[in-house]
Amino acid sequence: MEPVPIHTTFEETYRQLLFIDDLIVSATRRRNLKRAVIFLVLTLVSVLLFFFTEHSFGALGFITLPLWWSGFGLYLLYLRWKTYKRRTGALRQLAENSLQENSSGLKLSFTAENISVTREEETTTVKWSDFKAYLEEEQTIYLFQDHPYLAWSFSAKEIGAPALIELKEIARQKLPFLKL
Repeated sequence: MEPVPIHTTFEETYRQLLFIDDLIVSATRRRNLKRAVIFLVLTLVSVLLFFFTEHSFGALGFITLPLWWSGFGLYLLYLRWKTYKRRTGALRQLAENSLQENSSGLKLSFTAENISVTREEETTTVKWSDFKAYLEEEQTIYLFQDHPYLAWSFSAKEIGAPALIELKEIARQKLPFLKL
């Protein structure tokens, strides 16, 4: 396909970064849910040991329950604070820097073998096999590499609807759908 100009905006770049961050946060929440189940099992074991044994171990476990749950609650509050700081600080700054670097002259071209982004005289070409998976929204496609923050994303506002449709078709043929 012939090169398509990419029209980036702060709002679109920031929205795409927030979407990728939401994917990462939802994976973290699932992991924390597993940890909460482990804490619940430890709580039940401690309560059962307290009521059904004569040993001091059950009493010690029962007494330390508030400490366990307080520690877990503080850990969850820390994660929430860290997510808030990342979204309001780091991701916003990343979107601003990306917009400044890519303010003009970006062009996208893709074939069945690779995808290329050209900025002024510099061309970045990546083979489809280097991407691990893809995910699509109604007007956006995300191409994921090894780490989610290395994802390439393109929306209809940036490259136009016809180019986005063609890009989605090639991604469907070449890449597996991202399993959440």
